[in-house]
Parts: sequence; C-alpha cells; structure tokens
Amino acid sequence: MDKFLRRKDSSSRTGDEEPSTSVTKNLKKVVKRKYDEDYIKYGFSWCGDETAPRPQCIICGDQLSNESMVPSKLKRHLYSGHPSCANKGKQYFKRCLEQNKKQKKFIKSAVTVSEKALEASYHVAKLIARQKKPHTVGETLIKPACREIVRLMLGPNEVKEVNKVSLSADTVKRRIHDMPSDILGTLIKKLLSAEKFALQIALREIAFSSRTTLH
Repeated sequence: MDKFLRRKDSSSRTGDEEPSTSVTKNLKKVVKRKYDEDYIKYGFSWCGDETAPRPQCIICGDQLSNESMVPSKLKRHLYSGHPSCANKGKQYFKRCLEQNKKQKKFIKSAVTVSEKALEASYHVAKLIARQKKPHTVGETLIKPACREIVRLMLGPNEVKEVNKVSLSADTVKRRIHDMPSDILGTLIKKLLSAEKFALQIALREIAFSSRTTLH
C-alpha cells in the first residue's frame, strides 16, 4: 500500500512542477508595432493610439490589431479581401485615403447642422409653451416667418437651413413633453448628490402638512 502512495506523491510533485515551468515558457514580451508610411502600398493607414496604432484598411475600413502591423499580414488582407486592388500603386491608395478624409469631414459637418436644427427646434418649442400658444403655430406661423426673414436678410440659399428645423405640431408637442422630463431627471440627480438639502425639503413638507392638519 505504501508503495502506491509513494508513486502518487511523486507524480503529484511532478505535476506541480510542470505548470510552473510551462507558465514560464509561455511568457512573451509584448511588442507594440509602429506604422510605416510604406504600408500604404498594401492599402493600409492607421488609427487609434500613436503608441500602439492599429492598421486600418483604406478600402473597406476594417481595423486590425496592432500585432497585424507587419507587411505579410497586411498584404494577405489586401490579396484575399481586395484582389482587384492588389496591383494598385501607392498613388491610388493615397487618393482613396484623401477621399475618405473628405467624406468624414462632410459627414461631420452634416451631423453638426442636424444638432443645431434640433437645438433650434427645442428653443422654439419652449417659446411656444411659455406663450401658451397652439402647437400648430410653429409650422403655420413661426417657420414661414423665419423663412421670409432669412430670405430677405441673408438670401434665398440660406432658407434651406431654416427648412431643416422641424416645427410640426407633433414635434412641438414631443419637445414640450421631453423638456420637463429632462428637468425632473436633472433635479433628482442634484437632490441625490446633496443629501442634506433633500432632507431639509422633506422636513419642511412634513412640518407644513402637520400645520395644515392642525388648522
């Protein structure tokens, strides 16, 4: 019986030593690869952090890991994913890269205009709510008046920007409903962050309700 127990112990000790040895062998030094301007001939630019940039395909926009920042892997992506562009030169990929940058700038400007139109829609809805006017006044009076003012003061081309502001009756109603909800959420956050202030309001309400009951 002791013979078998000794064998089990020796095998368990060997098992304990093997994992530590394997872990030591599997430790690898992390290498952060840099982008080379010559990589554009494979159809790749870079994005992300400068210290560990990621290769980005100019044609499809796919982003690879930093470990793929080697010519063999970039070339493999080009030949397997875009065989029709495999024989293109650097100038072709440079033109594609410039076109991509122009498209990004255009999209960014379009999003900025949309944000301004949304903000203007909320401001007009707030004015309508303060004046207690019908929600239809935005589409029937305010927007046409703004178009005429802009057309006479700035020119007909600028009227297109005014048309981007949505002031339909349903939109104005939704804006008026959204604003109090946002204010309530902001107020609740402030009350939760100022516990003493919230406690003081609660005590005042209790005192007021008790005086009202006594009277």
